[in-house]
Amino acid sequence: MSRDVGPLIDNAQHLLSIGHVDGAIDRLRIVLGEDPDVAEAHALLALCLLNKRRLHAATLEAESALTLAPEAPLSHCVAAELALANRDFRKAEQHAQSFLELAPESAYAYRLLAGCYALTGRDAQRLPLLQQALSKDPNDPESLAKLAEHYGDAGDLGQAWHYANLALQASPENQSALTAMGHVLLLKGEVANAREHAVLALQADPTHPPALQLLVSIKARTNPLLGTWWHYAVWSNRMGTTRSIVVLIVAFVLYRISVLAARDLGHETLATSINLVWLALVVYSFIGPTIFQRALRKELANVSLKDF
Repeated sequence: MSRDVGPLIDNAQHLLSIGHVDGAIDRLRIVLGEDPDVAEAHALLALCLLNKRRLHAATLEAESALTLAPEAPLSHCVAAELALANRDFRKAEQHAQSFLELAPESAYAYRLLAGCYALTGRDAQRLPLLQQALSKDPNDPESLAKLAEHYGDAGDLGQAWHYANLALQASPENQSALTAMGHVLLLKGEVANAREHAVLALQADPTHPPALQLLVSIKARTNPLLGTWWHYAVWSNRMGTTRSIVVLIVAFVLYRISVLAARDLGHETLATSINLVWLALVVYSFIGPTIFQRALRKELANVSLKDF
């Protein structure tokens, strides 16, 4: 690595950490123009491209990083992030474990593995990893934001606000911190404040997916059609997959008992009405996520804060 490349890589890492992805890409292209065999630059560029949702280009850069430095922690970090983006959770967890083994002092490694556990329904294993991440760097806004997210998902809004506030104190412009606080405020019903944090998070990078998801969640929360579904989705997330399934089974059993009881009593009109209400609820539960995902894709495709 040439003497001039190190500061450029450090600057690119800093820009990426505060959400200035385009600036980081510019620095990394200069680095690779001088020396195309710098594995760290390929890995960081892959992360930048992943942030821009350019998965094919990010994959090529990640493969270059792994080829040039197969034992480098950052190479496995990027490979794990890409696998998560492609919903290949098994591969993601393998690379995350390798990353953690190669860099046991990295808070990022613990957060990444915690993310793998969260996406595969292992929330009980998620919190200890996030706590370990924070122990490596108690002022890391990313770890604090992830803890805020965890407690928000669990419904402990006091702890969620506490960690989100600490994240903002550590780094007031950090997108993860702003987004975490925005989610907490939305869960508390402070929609205007949540919107303000979403806009602030998007100012550094208007394509930042978590901030855009927060923006769409705010719109869903205030939408007459999607508001009920949003509340149900939040409740279901807090309950967990297993408990949610049990609740749905119990609800279906009660629905069938109600229909049969109404018919046995000769109230056919009531039985029909119950059937129609159940059908409407089923249809609503299916179209709610579809509408939400469509709105999110629309924001990702064409971001504009002018009318928000």
